[in-house]
Amino acid sequence: MKQQYFVFLNLIYLTAIIHIAVAPCSVTAKQNVDDHTIRIGLMVSKDPGTDPLSREAIDAASLAIDEINKGGGLGGRSAELIVRSSDGDWGSGSIKSVELIYDEEVHAIVGSLEGRDAHLVEMAIAKAHVIYLETRAADPTLSEANLPWFFRIVPSDKQQAQKLASEIYENSQISNLMIIHSDSYDDQMAANTFLRHVRDNHLPVPVITQFTVRSPDYRQLIESLKKTASDAILAFGDTEFLIGLSSEMKQAGIQMPLFTNLSILHSPQLLPYLWNSGDIRFVCPDGWQSDGAKSFRDNFYNTFGYKPGAIGAYTYDGIHVIVRAIGRDFAIGDEFTKRMATTDYNRGVTGHIRFLETGDINDTTEICRISGFNR
Repeated sequence: MKQQYFVFLNLIYLTAIIHIAVAPCSVTAKQNVDDHTIRIGLMVSKDPGTDPLSREAIDAASLAIDEINKGGGLGGRSAELIVRSSDGDWGSGSIKSVELIYDEEVHAIVGSLEGRDAHLVEMAIAKAHVIYLETRAADPTLSEANLPWFFRIVPSDKQQAQKLASEIYENSQISNLMIIHSDSYDDQMAANTFLRHVRDNHLPVPVITQFTVRSPDYRQLIESLKKTASDAILAFGDTEFLIGLSSEMKQAGIQMPLFTNLSILHSPQLLPYLWNSGDIRFVCPDGWQSDGAKSFRDNFYNTFGYKPGAIGAYTYDGIHVIVRAIGRDFAIGDEFTKRMATTDYNRGVTGHIRFLETGDINDTTEICRISGFNR
């Protein structure tokens, strides 16, 4: 896995270098940027016409932009959202982020991206020195690049692993754990990050098994679970998979705690199917049940007709953090970077937002239980 990952990173670097090398040819494509407009780029991973999570990120960002402009903007300047998708041939995320930086001349990029796509944007901002705030990808290697222009509003896999390990091994006194993860890049990264945390801290090493995200074999997973005689499961997959797994466990008469990460909140409309599924615990934003978060979800629902999840909440907060850092005096360059690094935003619908020196968020998440959550 580690060797494959470094091969992947080398391909990213090569692709980014090729695309950024030709970028100066397009610097003059937009000579007269409106000085009275704050231009914010939004990168999503897939076509919003077919991907609900990308659509949700765009809707949440649009809602934040509308609120900012209705409130008078910043010092007479209105905010404008410019959206690009990484959907397409591999490496298109690099091309689209370069378009945002050099053609659209955005002041910052907000990303609601899967891990692979986030790396491509990071390579572009490393060359251009443009602020990039990621609101979805939890891949811990993004912040390990130590770029002063990179910030992340969602807790990394490493931070979530620490939270989950504490709940599993310390609070619940569970030592016989089984990890089940999908074959997607993000879920594999989350599982391996947790495994690395366990080994580094000399905790009981769990059994680990993988399923195909498009067609999970629940029967085989249940048989593996029975053979290992595990006391709990840590699952990395989407909410639909968790519903299927918990249903199969119930039919097989298996009762044990099921742990998962923050991605369970990507599909809030499916959470009711898990309310009676037993003991399910997961990482959640500490502000998720606050009045501000509920108000955001109500406004979002009234505007777009569906309930937002963590994707929308973090994107919404991300836009407000970016605009707040730019400020009424329109900070750019080093001053903008400094303001981002010293962010202290206590009105986030996902909680109090501050950043560590690495650009990762100062993690304030907690462990929630599915029973009665967000009813």
